[in-house]
Amino acid sequence: MNATHDIALAFRPVGVSDRGLLEELVRAYYDFDDHEYEPGLHGPALDAICAGDPNVRAWIIEDGETVAGYLILTIGFSMQYGGRDGFLDELFLKDAYRGKGLGKQVMAFLETQVKRLGFHYLHLEVVKANERARRLYESLGWEETGCLLMSKRLVE
Repeated sequence: MNATHDIALAFRPVGVSDRGLLEELVRAYYDFDDHEYEPGLHGPALDAICAGDPNVRAWIIEDGETVAGYLILTIGFSMQYGGRDGFLDELFLKDAYRGKGLGKQVMAFLETQVKRLGFHYLHLEVVKANERARRLYESLGWEETGCLLMSKRLVE
């Protein structure tokens, strides 16, 4: 692999033909971050992303012809945060691309995208045990909000 400073990642919007590739990447991410992949729950979400759901943007991250990972941004609205906002839903880089400073490239790309969309805020969650990701986000100016993210599953 090239030296880190020589790697210029490219971001290709996800399309219908990427369904299988995106599922493969999502499954790899879930294995890495110790999440359970549920076909009945995650499959329809993948279908919607690949079909161009207007509330989500997704990109395949590439290093030349090699797939390096993926990025998913969801679009929301928050009175507290001034209207439209974004949520970095998922960011995954394959093993060969981790620990090389490439997360900064990905985050710079994402910030450019959300600014173009007119967002005032971008949010994310990170698994507490993922210290490397947390250090990256903090080094880029991300802060804990003091709020606790809570969820309730509505469908089985």
